[in-house]
Parts: sequence; C-alpha cells; structure tokens
Amino acid sequence: MTTDFRHKRSLMLINKAIKELSLDLGGLTVVTEIGSNNYLYTPFIAALAGAEKVYAWAKDSVYGSATDILEQYEIFAATIPGISEKIVIRANEKNYNDIREANIITNSGALRPLNESLLKYAHKKCVIPLMYEAWEIRVQDIDIDYCKKAGLRVAGTNESNSLINIFEYGGPLAIKLAQEAGYEVYKNNILVWSDDEFGKVASKAFNDMGASDVIHTNEISVFYEYLNKLDFIYICDYDEKRNYFGEDGIFDLSIIKQINPTLGIIHLYGDVDTSLLSENHINVYPVKKGVKMVMSETLAYIGLTPIIYLQVAGFKVAMEVIDNKLSDLSQPLF
Repeated sequence: MTTDFRHKRSLMLINKAIKELSLDLGGLTVVTEIGSNNYLYTPFIAALAGAEKVYAWAKDSVYGSATDILEQYEIFAATIPGISEKIVIRANEKNYNDIREANIITNSGALRPLNESLLKYAHKKCVIPLMYEAWEIRVQDIDIDYCKKAGLRVAGTNESNSLINIFEYGGPLAIKLAQEAGYEVYKNNILVWSDDEFGKVASKAFNDMGASDVIHTNEISVFYEYLNKLDFIYICDYDEKRNYFGEDGIFDLSIIKQINPTLGIIHLYGDVDTSLLSENHINVYPVKKGVKMVMSETLAYIGLTPIIYLQVAGFKVAMEVIDNKLSDLSQPLF
C-alpha cells in the first residue's frame, strides 16, 4: 500500500468511525501523541472530531524518529484543509502548559509514563482514556494511585462493544503471525498458551482456519502431554510475569529439544528471550525480545481499521466521562 493510498484510506476510516460512534469533541483541548505508521493519525482523529486544540507529542523511538513523523504529518495535513490550525506538534518535548489546558490526556506512548511529575499540572476535570480495556492497565504506564488521589478520572474502553469489536482482530493477527512464521495453520496442531480473551479469539481463528487440533491452556502438564505432536505454540497470556525460557523459565528447552525439536514458538505477549531460542535452533517469531504485558505486534500490524476504531472509541469514552453519560463502551476505574 503506497503512502498516498494509506493516507486516503485512513481519512475515510476516521470519518466513518467518527460518524458511527457519534464522536464530538467540540470545544475540548486534547493532549495526545503523534506516532509512526498507523499511529500517525491519532491527533487527526481528535481534530476531525471537532476538538478546539490538539497538542500532539512526538518522540524518537525504536519505531521511528520525531523528524520522520513530522514529515509524514505535513504530508497528511496538507490533504485536509485547515487541519494544521488545530494541531500543535511537540517534537521530543514535554510541554506542561499543554497539560494545564487539557480536557483529555490520552494514555499514549509518547506521553508515558503518566506519573505525578506530569499529571500534577492537570486540572481535576481532566479525563484520561486508557485507549484499551481497563483490566489491561500497566502500572509502568500510568500512576493510577496518583490519579485517584488527584481526582483525575481514568477509563478504559470495552473492546468487545458491538460498535467496534476490537478484540476480534486478535484472530487475524494470530493467523498473520503464524503464517509469517512459516506455518499453514490449516491441519496444524497448535497450543494456545493463555487463559484470557486473547487466547479465546486466537483459538477460534485457528479452528476456523481448519487447524487439526487447537489446545487452549496455560497448564504446563497439558503442554508436555501434547508436545510431541505440536507444530507450534502461540503464547498470548497477558498477565504472565514469569519468563518463558531460560533459567527458571516456564518451559524446559532441553525437554522441548528432546521431544519436539521442530516446535515453533510464536509470541504475542510475555517475556520471551528470542536470542536464546535462536541459539538453540528453535523457530521463533517475531524475532525480537518479547516483553511481559506488551504486545510483540499490536493490532496496527494487520492494518488501519482496528487502531483507528480503537482510538475513536477511546476518545468517545473520554467524552462520555466528561458528559457523565456512560454507555457500555466506557469502563471507568473510579
């Protein structure tokens, strides 16, 4: 997909999602991020939904430099008359005056960590949408205790709400990762390591693709019971804090190599040492270190739609909290 086509499609999807979710940020000031690739569009969503002012923070990261992000911003902004008048870009800068003005501060990567040193400048009517489910909250991202003490309202997004059904995109993501790792899925024997919704949608997707057997568990005895016939294991247990391989790991590499040396490891969540697996000639994907409670690949990896709809929904949640008109979409923490 060319950059020009991606921008055109993103604008179509943004406007469609804003209309379907009746998002109206009229008169509000938003502080959010402007990121790389599909996360470029976050401030445009707020501005197109009527926000009076949008402060978009960009920073250098492993995903791209602030300079590159600003170049893409200018290209996209040039296609929307008047949009740049609403958006103020901060490159590698945390401007606390932005925080003072904000009605909405998003829990986005370029703003994190949302801790006391940042949030002490926010006024008490400010709302922080997590932009994901409330149960997925990570203490390293946002200081919830401070938010509660300061009277700042925080809310998650019900990703299973019928208007967005974001969780269902976890299925196509699982299929894409498996096939990129070299597995057909069809007629494969698969173990999905999880006890949460991520595992449920992945298991359903694998079954729907015609897998011979899909075992959904996070019981180590079950893993070893089926180990000899598995094609791959899909690791997607969000809450698991232990490391999976290596010293004191959940899985014993020596047993895996003895019983099933061709087993594939695909990881969505969790502490996965891919270097160790590669050194032991185990097929692992993605080939980058897995981190606990952080997606190895986000839903943006499969395309624009899930990320745009999730972000529009996150802004809608903030609007509902501000207006005190909560729907099934909103998950207020307190």
